[in-house]
Amino acid sequence: MKKKIEKISNGVKKGICRKKTKYFGMVTVTDKGQIAIPTELRKEYAIDKGDKLIIVRRNDGQGFNLLKSEVIKDFIEKISKD
Repeated sequence: MKKKIEKISNGVKKGICRKKTKYFGMVTVTDKGQIAIPTELRKEYAIDKGDKLIIVRRNDGQGFNLLKSEVIKDFIEKISKD
């Protein structure tokens, strides 16, 4: 099955993610803007109390991704060595 891709105004390709996703539940935003990450998700991704997460907005504006800051740190260190 081919992925449908179209270009949007800023030259970024827009498509549909065909990777399997896993539903972890629903969260509620508190009046302080906080959410609780479901336990199963925290265990699967080894997210512990005090870990720093980076929030990245998706280009299509339909959501965001959370990345463990150590992943970005490791990536920057790797490309800095080259």
